[in-house]
Amino acid sequence: MILRFVVFALVLIVVISILRAVIGLIAKAFSDLFLPPQNRPSSNAPEIPLTGELKRDPVCGIYVPATTSFKKTVNGEVVYFCSAECRDKYV
Repeated sequence: MILRFVVFALVLIVVISILRAVIGLIAKAFSDLFLPPQNRPSSNAPEIPLTGELKRDPVCGIYVPATTSFKKTVNGEVVYFCSAECRDKYV
């Protein structure tokens, strides 16, 4: 009798877990349909690389990704900045 109750409880836990996962997937699919257009993920958005070379900003000392930094060529050498303000300060 007790063994039957334990097996029933374990099966019930597994079934509830599976149902929660399925309902979560369905809810995620429907929530994407009802997002406003500006919040929807778009495939034509530019990709920003997650890895890359870091360059040190000579004004404030922050390390910035070379691909997304503000650049200025000084004496034939490219200098990288974290912002337009730091770029303008560097004269």
